Amino acid sequence: MKKKYIALLCAFPVCLTAFGIHALAAGNSLPSDTVILVPAAANTYEQAAARRLQARLSEQFGISPEIVTEAAGAFEISVGETGRIDAGLAGKPDGSYVIRAYPGGVALCGAGVRGNINAVYRFLEEFGGCKVYAGAMGMTKGKTAISVPADADISYTPYFEYTDTDWRSPRGIEYSLMNGLNGGPYRQIPAEYGGSVNYISGFCHTLATQFCSRNTYYASHPEYFAIHDGERTDRQLCLTNENVYQIVRQEVLDLLASRHDPGAALQIVSLTQDDNQQYCECPACKALDEKNGSHAGTMITFVNRIARDVAAAGYDNVGIDTFAYQYTRKAPANVRPEPNVIVRLCSIECCFSHALNDPTCKENANFIRDLEDWSRLSNRLYIWDYTTNYAHTVGPFPDFGVLQANMQCFYEHNVKGVYEEGNYYIDACDAEFGELRAYLLSKLLQDPYCDYDAEMDGFLKAYYGNAWRAIRNYIDRTTENAATTHVMIYEDMLSTFTFADYEIRELDAMWEAAKGVVQGEQLQRVLRSELSWRYWKASVGASEFRGTGDAANAARQQLVDDWKAFGITMLREGNNNDLHPDFMTTPARYWQDDPADGENAGRKFVLFTHYDLLLRKIGFFFEQLKLFFSKIFIR
Repeated sequence: MKKKYIALLCAFPVCLTAFGIHALAAGNSLPSDTVILVPAAANTYEQAAARRLQARLSEQFGISPEIVTEAAGAFEISVGETGRIDAGLAGKPDGSYVIRAYPGGVALCGAGVRGNINAVYRFLEEFGGCKVYAGAMGMTKGKTAISVPADADISYTPYFEYTDTDWRSPRGIEYSLMNGLNGGPYRQIPAEYGGSVNYISGFCHTLATQFCSRNTYYASHPEYFAIHDGERTDRQLCLTNENVYQIVRQEVLDLLASRHDPGAALQIVSLTQDDNQQYCECPACKALDEKNGSHAGTMITFVNRIARDVAAAGYDNVGIDTFAYQYTRKAPANVRPEPNVIVRLCSIECCFSHALNDPTCKENANFIRDLEDWSRLSNRLYIWDYTTNYAHTVGPFPDFGVLQANMQCFYEHNVKGVYEEGNYYIDACDAEFGELRAYLLSKLLQDPYCDYDAEMDGFLKAYYGNAWRAIRNYIDRTTENAATTHVMIYEDMLSTFTFADYEIRELDAMWEAAKGVVQGEQLQRVLRSELSWRYWKASVGASEFRGTGDAANAARQQLVDDWKAFGITMLREGNNNDLHPDFMTTPARYWQDDPADGENAGRKFVLFTHYDLLLRKIGFFFEQLKLFFSKIFIR
């Protein structure tokens, strides 16, 4: 049975009778009576969604249907609660929507402040092939016409209430609307499109910095701050000190008095430990932590008190956010977060060459235990995840094999929000596959069960043109190889991959093939991405970078020159404007202290051999073997 289609935008005159669409006049690409229908008393979000749809249809397909409140027999694209369908959205989460064909038109109906705009962008993507792959590319379309099946019926409920990443392109408004991102502070979506889910406080590390600030209180009241290793420190607060509670409580209430938006779906105040390990060990804090078997005991107890005060003050759309991070990562045994407390569990210690729930990866076993424990305790669990190598950001970070599995793992453990931290300094350090990773993360936040391979291939084709297949082969090959070891977010290059010489030559050939079939902007994208592979080879002394002869030194210098040509001024986090030409003479993995060098200490080059790689592979094999036999004996 062939599907019937409603042709909204056509290249040739046709006659469609299924929904009473009039015959097209010669030369027209849309029935002349097509309109965008909105309710007579349309709210701000319905009006804005209708205008956005009208503008995008004009830009992408050259037509601009009139926005009306009465259609009178015209073909309709209905936006909002027009009564054309029973969408059944009562009680659905903000951002949910239904797209459904009906005789004479198609309805786009959404819930809350974001549902209607979400429906508009899904309509453009689903039936017009529209995509926003990267900010610099803008919106692209995969079809010359919008066609809606007569039986079209799409229902969507967001998987997460908070979706955010700090990669570059996702900060754009169009990109965020198309790809389902709503979190601040990296994007400020206009209020008419639902706004952003904002942290109205600082985003993180706010205790002792923003709230009960060390700059304000430490000199006069050192007792407000932690005792660690027997000494007073201003790096963290003493969370059992009653005055600290009173100060933070009042500062939070003052903040809400000035910045609260009662119309927002959600606003968040962050009460999170500063970024160090100097937690309080005073008798009261120590006793509470010991009772709970975790330093999260004092943190959750403290945050719960503030959260109850906020709820009592009537701020029912405000979440109080805290960390399960490093020393607070383990869930407490005897205290449960209040319903309005958001716990952000951080994966900073994890391996990203294996899925977080991969039972063969010992590096991730503790994290999964903590995720499971927090999932049982908290009804508003968020994740702070990591998606780059902060020690070698210009190098490869082969996590493409785990992105979807990890996002599904989060959703299946009752996670309500996800922040994917990446190369937030990409403007100064843009190599590898930043735009690809950003796009895949965004689509996975929108739908963890999307067709991941299709989304990857679609991006590669649009971004790299005819080079896409060679680059996909490279990604698959490096991802597979990385799974033979553990890759953390501060991994050195030597332990990222374990390639033999012949494999390196095969990968070099893939890049040569990619460069040979494109030109112009697409060639520049290929060359930029190849920088990460060249950096890996330089760091391990492989291929053209082997040895210390003239040819190898020239290859290293060329790499530095190419970094500069592509505007790269950082190699890693915190490494601004540090592109030393001699860096590649003595790769990062092999700097060694040499006191005789004086101010150039650490500039001594040590060649590596492929025996290092062999030893790593052997070690990994025995690690897996040990795990296998341990499972047999446990059974």
